[in-house]
Amino acid sequence: MTNDIRSAAGTSAPQVRRWIRQRQIAANGRVEPTTVYSVLLALAMAVALVGQPALALVWPAGSSSSVSAPATVGLALLGFYGVLRQLGPVVVGRGDATWLLTAPVPRRTLSAPAFLLTVTAAVLVGVLAGVAVAGHAATRPVSPAQLLTTVAGGCAATFALACAAVRAQRTRAAARIFDTAGSLAAAALLAALVGAQVVPEPSPQPSLPATTPTTLVVSLAAGIAAAIGLARAWAGVDRWPIHRIIEASAITCAYADVVYAAEPSFLSELSTRRFWRNRTGIRTSGLLRRRGIPPLLAQDLLLVRRKAGRLPWLAALAAAPAALADGPLWALIMLFLLGAMAAAGLCGEPTHSDAANPSMVRLMGLSRRQVAVQRLVMPSLLAASWAALAMAGLQVAGVLSGPWWILGVATGPAAALAAMQRARASASSIGSTLIETPFGAFPSGMLLWLVNGIDVLAVLTLPVMVAVTSSRELAWHAVLAQAAVSALGGLVLWISTGRRPV
Repeated sequence: MTNDIRSAAGTSAPQVRRWIRQRQIAANGRVEPTTVYSVLLALAMAVALVGQPALALVWPAGSSSSVSAPATVGLALLGFYGVLRQLGPVVVGRGDATWLLTAPVPRRTLSAPAFLLTVTAAVLVGVLAGVAVAGHAATRPVSPAQLLTTVAGGCAATFALACAAVRAQRTRAAARIFDTAGSLAAAALLAALVGAQVVPEPSPQPSLPATTPTTLVVSLAAGIAAAIGLARAWAGVDRWPIHRIIEASAITCAYADVVYAAEPSFLSELSTRRFWRNRTGIRTSGLLRRRGIPPLLAQDLLLVRRKAGRLPWLAALAAAPAALADGPLWALIMLFLLGAMAAAGLCGEPTHSDAANPSMVRLMGLSRRQVAVQRLVMPSLLAASWAALAMAGLQVAGVLSGPWWILGVATGPAAALAAMQRARASASSIGSTLIETPFGAFPSGMLLWLVNGIDVLAVLTLPVMVAVTSSRELAWHAVLAQAAVSALGGLVLWISTGRRPV
């Protein structure tokens, strides 16, 4: 094989690509019809489930205010940048990283599929962003020139973000600069959304100006310049340090393994390893040795202390429901409930470790009931605090009237129970039976994992959903009902765990 690589290294780039493609086909085979069918099945199910609501979000019936649509689209674009930072974007396959990355083969040849995927994703996200801006902020009817201008501007923005992600992957200094700038921009856009809700415009008018030939040419030129910058950034891949590509490729291949093996719970383990690998300067603490604090609760407190950098982000995300108050009510309720469960999930790492490796807890001589109660305290506090902040933001925005933050406090234990249920299970332990659908068979493990914990959240937060959908005024019987349901969920956990050892 070494002789083949040396002979291939002296040939032209098309011959090298043809040689690599032949070896990959010989090792892995060609794309099977079942793989194409599975992809098309997943796309068809996604369109059937969320196609109509997504279309209404991108192109509503009428235009909105001058701030909400551009700020929301800006947050979506920053989310696209965050996804690129997580996945590379310059990566190679596991086999190529093992055998070909250190060989005399052009790295651009190996990373060409990932680069094409990045460009395709940038085009799709840019088109959707441009259409969303035109649909929300343009005067109806929207002219083709105006739609083309917004689409070109959206593609220019996504190409620029992809170029920034490529440069951030190469050097840590660029990564700190771009990540900090992205964080500040996200905070500013979120503050703008909240400000638009707190101080609404007297008569919201579409903010997109009329398209002129100059603006159209500028948008197209910006898109072309951003595409050239992205191509130049990718052209310098051959001069990159190898460990940058290997590190990103290992993470991306781990994500691919999650999808292929239908084991999404591995993502939490991957995130945990990445966090503690980059964690330096950890000092010992006497918190675990204090007699007045139960040991598992002390561990959760120590975990929150060492993840204190994420707490400001959680507090900032509590303003997201108020920022998106103009959206559909179902989306507002879903964002509130899932946000509370995500806040409780900050302490989900020890619960997942207890379920995966119970021998460590068994050595402490604790019963299942003691473990469950101690693991429930910190997630309940975090979820209650986040929910109270989110409800207070909705009060300030004028969506709700009254002390709704009390209802948020009552929602905290329910969200913590849902997060605990989600942290315990994995897709492989839930089930692998195929579910027959009109589009074909679907593995039950992945589907049940996706709703794992959410079903508990939906049941235990019924009073909140009824209260938000029925009236803007707070009804105290809703607070009592939510507190009773949360207490009932804790009682069920108390009874089901029992005094048996772990």
